Amino acid sequence: MQDAFFSLLRSGLWGTQADVRLFGSLSAADWDELYLIARKQALIALIFDGVNTLPAGLRPPHPLYLQWATQTVRIEQANRRLNGLLPEIDRIYRGAGLHPVLLKGQGMGVYYRNPLHRQCGDIDIYIGKKGLRTANRLLTEQGAVQKGEGSRKHVGLVFRGVLIENHHILFQLNNPCANRYLQGMIGAWHPHGAEAGTLGMPVPPVGFNALFIFLHAFGHFMNGGIGLRQLCDWACLLRQRHEEIDAPDFCRQLKRFGLLRAARAFGYIAVAYLGLPASCLPFVPCEEHEADEALRGEQLLREILATGNFGYYDMRVPSRPQGYWAGKWYTFRRIVRRCNEFRGFAPAEAFWYVVMAMRDSLGVQLKRLFRACAMRVSKTGKASEEMPERQTNCREEEGRTGRNDSKGIYEEACKSKHIRKSGIYLNKHQHRYGGER
Repeated sequence: MQDAFFSLLRSGLWGTQADVRLFGSLSAADWDELYLIARKQALIALIFDGVNTLPAGLRPPHPLYLQWATQTVRIEQANRRLNGLLPEIDRIYRGAGLHPVLLKGQGMGVYYRNPLHRQCGDIDIYIGKKGLRTANRLLTEQGAVQKGEGSRKHVGLVFRGVLIENHHILFQLNNPCANRYLQGMIGAWHPHGAEAGTLGMPVPPVGFNALFIFLHAFGHFMNGGIGLRQLCDWACLLRQRHEEIDAPDFCRQLKRFGLLRAARAFGYIAVAYLGLPASCLPFVPCEEHEADEALRGEQLLREILATGNFGYYDMRVPSRPQGYWAGKWYTFRRIVRRCNEFRGFAPAEAFWYVVMAMRDSLGVQLKRLFRACAMRVSKTGKASEEMPERQTNCREEEGRTGRNDSKGIYEEACKSKHIRKSGIYLNKHQHRYGGER
């Protein structure tokens, strides 16, 4: 089954003929499974391209074929809708002096044989460190609605039915030293070193983009999982632009990040399973450690097939428990377990991932504590302001009527606070003021 799937994927990526010998004995149930794998990996349209290279007698049953074709048309329509928004958003942002750069996603589609068959999601835009509030305000003025509270890196807004993520942090590594170097690399080309895009918005320069697409995919892999779509993005970019990438510099950067070993595992899958020519990789396979690279590559592939796109289909992971602290403990244990399992790909990054997760969690708890304290102080301040006002009202009423009418004011206060046990308070007041017991 796996051989048939990758034969269809290579066919969809590069326009080659799928191996017909693998499909003669497939049953309807086998085709259903192939479709589910394609959906888990966010590769429905690409695999459908491979299906269409098969003779009519070897294709899936007609109902499934129609369903597959329908989903492919929807993917094409979604891509057209997202692509159509890019020039408008670019114009809005640049009109306010911002320098938007299209990241990953839609910017990767142009490297595919059929750009509309890359399964799309949202639009990611890098604004720069200081333009986030302005960008959010501009989209809000155009009718966009913010989705959620955002994160440290970006804020999401729904604009005309499409999720737009404005990033003021392009990417961060967990290793502090490596991250400092990465941020310096970003600052070296943004905003004026971006490459003119073909969709109406600039994209990162190709050398950095090839590095960033890998970093982004590996970050998601450590966090919870990735699909083959992320590797296809990287493979298509390398296939189209490998001659423009400075391979020795690329390797130096990966070594500095402590990620060359992980990149070789990604490269192994790209060559052995996706059909990327080895000459397109920005590093030379290491013959001395070829067996180790193959083992890590196979481990990576097993994980990708098990977790699916961004880890959404990982059936091995128990559901997050109810309760705030139980959920936090669940997340922390999952991070530690995953980093321990895959530390062989990038030991330093795995170590610092756990450390940074602890730091971020502590920061969130401190913010919650400060917010609670501020609310308590605010309530205390309001209460202290109300007490002199009530005392003043009592004195004014006493001066006007010649008697102390605090009883009436107290009863009004009880009514304003919706105290329902009025009979009990009335009996107390009658006793206190000389009335019936």
